[in-house]
Amino acid sequence: MNTTDISLDSRLFCLFKGDPGSGKSIAAASFPKPYFFDMDGRMKSVVNFWRPRGKEFEYDRFDSFLKVSKKLEEFYGYCPYETLVYDGITSGADQILSDMVKTRDSGAKKLQRAGIEMLQIEDYGGESRGLQIIVDNLKAISFKHNINVVITAHVLTTEQLDIKSRITTVSRTLLTAGKKVAAKLPKDFDEAYHFDVHPDMDITKGPRYTVVTRNTGWDWAKTALPIPLRIDFTDNSLYDIIMKSLSESEFVHSSSTNSTNSTNSTNSTNLENSNWEVL
Repeated sequence: MNTTDISLDSRLFCLFKGDPGSGKSIAAASFPKPYFFDMDGRMKSVVNFWRPRGKEFEYDRFDSFLKVSKKLEEFYGYCPYETLVYDGITSGADQILSDMVKTRDSGAKKLQRAGIEMLQIEDYGGESRGLQIIVDNLKAISFKHNINVVITAHVLTTEQLDIKSRITTVSRTLLTAGKKVAAKLPKDFDEAYHFDVHPDMDITKGPRYTVVTRNTGWDWAKTALPIPLRIDFTDNSLYDIIMKSLSESEFVHSSSTNSTNSTNSTNSTNLENSNWEVL
């Protein structure tokens, strides 16, 4: 394989992170022919934005990790969609933890306080392993079928005060129960955008929805694409804005269509020979 065979405007593998209500799901729905793994159970805001614009899409809700895993296995064999959206990691992590508690051995020791069964160390290991399996399997599907993947996540803001210097350091991480999985998951993505909401300069208008595509300090982000540092997608399709930026770049497309098709075929063959991960 050669780097000239890589086309930058195909098969985007994205992490959309930010506070609730920052437009992550709406932006994910702007991608072509999406299917939603609706982990949050909050599709109304997405429908409210896209229905007046004539766009509809398929989604399912899931009440166990095993059902998510089964759907992923189905899509690995055949996927009629151009984009898969796992919406989102925070609720998916809660679901995995709930499954871990429900499936404990009947003789296992239980820790309870105020009638609430507490989580144990192995539960956090299950959360980490389960989320990694979901990400890995989505990546395998993305390579095999040459489709986009978007995973959404909420963030947790933390502040640390240095007693000597009196300097406060602010950082944001993915909101999961375990700390290790939150730090590890971002490594798997080419595109990791941070979503923000800002007031408009005109106070009579609504807020502005933006994404940061590169690291600006405590709002970490990254991209492998020649796109702007900050994108305002208010009342617009984020995907279309990204594609327009790429169309204006000279070095986005591969050297030849035949080379790209050959590379995709090779990637698919390699992944078909790899092990499918299950929990």
